[in-house]
Amino acid sequence: MKPFALPRFSRRHFLHVLATCSPFLALARSVAGRPVAGKVVVIGAGMAGLAAGRALADAGVEVKVLEARDYIGGRIHTDRSLGFPFDLGAAWIHGPEGNPITELATKAKGRMFVTDDESVLMYDSRGQVVDGPSMTKGERRYRDLVKRLEADAPKQTRDESVALALRRIAPEALADPLMRYFLSAYMEFDSGGSIERLSAAEWQNDEKYPGKDVLMIDGYDAVTNWLAQGLDIQTETIVASIAYDDEHVSVTDTHGETYEADAAIVTLPLGVLQSGGVTFSPGLPARKREAIARVRVGVVNKVCLVFGQPHWDVKTQYFGFQSSVMGKYNYFLNTRTFCDVNALVTFAFDSYGRTFEQQSDAQITDDVMATLRTMFGDVPAPERVLVTRWGSDAFARGAYSFASVGATRQDFESLAAPVGKRLRFAGEHTSAAYRGTVHGAYLSGLREATRIKQLLSA
Repeated sequence: MKPFALPRFSRRHFLHVLATCSPFLALARSVAGRPVAGKVVVIGAGMAGLAAGRALADAGVEVKVLEARDYIGGRIHTDRSLGFPFDLGAAWIHGPEGNPITELATKAKGRMFVTDDESVLMYDSRGQVVDGPSMTKGERRYRDLVKRLEADAPKQTRDESVALALRRIAPEALADPLMRYFLSAYMEFDSGGSIERLSAAEWQNDEKYPGKDVLMIDGYDAVTNWLAQGLDIQTETIVASIAYDDEHVSVTDTHGETYEADAAIVTLPLGVLQSGGVTFSPGLPARKREAIARVRVGVVNKVCLVFGQPHWDVKTQYFGFQSSVMGKYNYFLNTRTFCDVNALVTFAFDSYGRTFEQQSDAQITDDVMATLRTMFGDVPAPERVLVTRWGSDAFARGAYSFASVGATRQDFESLAAPVGKRLRFAGEHTSAAYRGTVHGAYLSGLREATRIKQLLSA
């Protein structure tokens, strides 16, 4: 176990979200200006845990954050081994206008780069460029397809996957390479789940902030480091069990050390909860156990390839490819649009993302290079490569949650529900409105911090 040493580093407005998430704003005001006494253990130093820990510590609560990894941030992890800040997990602020992460990034002095989703050059499976009018027409057809899915879902007596719904109402779309591209690069990437697992009824029942997405080009860890300043964070501490009653909570790690507290906030990723690695005494209520089992976690993996020279148009933001396999290397981010490193980042989404994780780095590199050579011709081998495997990560067990077949908004609300008086839950999977996002995780941490401040102030 190691205490954390902070590294040195130079569709709504936020308050409206706070006011509508819970009795949030009123409660925050009720404890403002006076310290709150008590001891709280926060399990997990990802965005939700850091948000909760920061809010509680600032209110005067004695907070200890327990983190299994040897770094903070969880699925926010910036790697600099390639010569530039490369975010292995979360990289974008999705919808920056009114988004609380935008405010945090500004305070942390993190540089933000507005991405241009219209700057895309598309290649078909033979390496031929798809012309602009065909792309525009194809995207219009995709939007119409989404509307057809939305209109069809309420007519069905039971939930089904997006793939099954498409086989009924638009089987031609699944055979169209351009539609398959949009279904994967847009729908699967955004939601985190494959169309075979996405709920046709629920996949779009969340909310979004407006504005073009932005990248944290100095690394997303600027935000997590800023939140962590001054917090008591203990890394390399794996929680094994949590016991609770109406008076206190006891958290025990795998070394047998126990941490007593007046309350605890569990911010473990949904995939970790599903793995059963942490036991609860007494056991969790049936409704929460059912929600944990029903809501699925997707896999979104990245491959970053660094080259000596660019072999592509350095001014184009993204390159698309009509892969014959859904979720396989159909989207490439060009880092030259925001830094001097000649790198391309591609993705493996959900169903293919799991197959991807069974391959070696060399096999993955060869496979990606075959795609790039189809697109750009005789591209030499990359100088450096970095691959993620979030599904195999014992402390993540996936990328982010999504509305899977059979899951409802109520399931996400059940994941957020308190257990007893003193056990709380936060994380992106507990945000019915903003699941699968950094801002969803952040707001969930603030939500639970406010509830605990109310409890300790009573």
